[in-house]
Amino acid sequence: MKNYSSLKVDLKFGFDKNFTNEHAYITHYMQSNQASCAYENKALGFIENRVEEPNFQTIIPIKWDVPFPPPKDEKFTFIDLFAGIGGFRLALQSQIGKCVFSSEIDNSAKRTYESNFGEVPFGDIREFTGEQISDSELDLLIPDHTILTGGFPCQPFSLAGVSSRNSLGKSHGFEDKVKGNLFFDIMRIVSVKKPEVIFLENVKNFKRHDGGNTYDTVKSVIENLGYSFFSKVINSKSVVPQKRERFYMVCFKDSSIDFEFPNFEGEPLKLKSILEDNPSKEYTISDKLWAGHQRRTKRNLERGTGFTAFTANLEKPSNTIVARYGKDGKECLVPQEGLNPRKLTPRECARLQGFPESYILPSSNAASYRQFGNSVAVPVVESIAKKIVETLEKNKILR
Repeated sequence: MKNYSSLKVDLKFGFDKNFTNEHAYITHYMQSNQASCAYENKALGFIENRVEEPNFQTIIPIKWDVPFPPPKDEKFTFIDLFAGIGGFRLALQSQIGKCVFSSEIDNSAKRTYESNFGEVPFGDIREFTGEQISDSELDLLIPDHTILTGGFPCQPFSLAGVSSRNSLGKSHGFEDKVKGNLFFDIMRIVSVKKPEVIFLENVKNFKRHDGGNTYDTVKSVIENLGYSFFSKVINSKSVVPQKRERFYMVCFKDSSIDFEFPNFEGEPLKLKSILEDNPSKEYTISDKLWAGHQRRTKRNLERGTGFTAFTANLEKPSNTIVARYGKDGKECLVPQEGLNPRKLTPRECARLQGFPESYILPSSNAASYRQFGNSVAVPVVESIAKKIVETLEKNKILR
């Protein structure tokens, strides 16, 4: 048995600027132990090119010296699509689920994911679901799984995304050929692999987008594949100190199964509960930026439109943290006595999303703000995942 960190050195991962599907095949094979022939053959071929005297099969099982290793005796399996930095994975692993396939297109997010889970996600999911891939090939490339999870790209459906695309003359929703149609790639996987559960997340505006046509299309497609469809907008403020509303969808292959989302109506948590005691002065915003915030806030209040930037009330949850938060911090400015307000630190952003203290942060502040701003609130997903598992057990699909 050998440590994963040592194996990465042997495999020369540190010399690679970007993670590719080569790294994904190797780490998926290492984690699975029983991967499909497609994984095994490609993984061993890549390993032979990286190690002078490969004898890789003798070192499985591997000692996973990462914060969140795969469970040894899983209750169920799942795949992690549009994986980001692993919010869904943390939640489902907490319910003793084992991830058998992950996919994420952003290289920086892949690095964060690998640091914490010991697995490099595959890249563009369309490499597995494109027209050039037959159903039989897809069936081999993506392992069988109990639950399919995915926070598929939300920009085409968000209020901000629709507004910015309209102003730029760009398409949005399903008309966005790059991101909006990725829902149908998920459905291609569902149609071939037929998981017991589909568990999806998107922005609050998803149900209202395009006058409800987007929602109606998604619901219809899922139901036409034989699945039930349950959905709910959930605010995270009772489980993390952040007002973050997201639209969740849970769908069962056995359409006779009834499902109720967990209750999130508890007392809102306070922002001050996650603040660091002595944050670095680097997070204090400049005089120029603070003056600009105040000037634009005054102007926008007078004309009744546009953003405002006030210091946060530490006794209440923060506003929603978004991917662009690191640019100027206007979504959550922490007041400081005798100083300009400051941005949240990366660790505070992780806490706002419910990530454990042992979670390894991205290598740069900019990457941290972007990745945590794009993430899910882990305790929300964990609570829903727990309810899903309980429902599967109640219906004797899991034992």
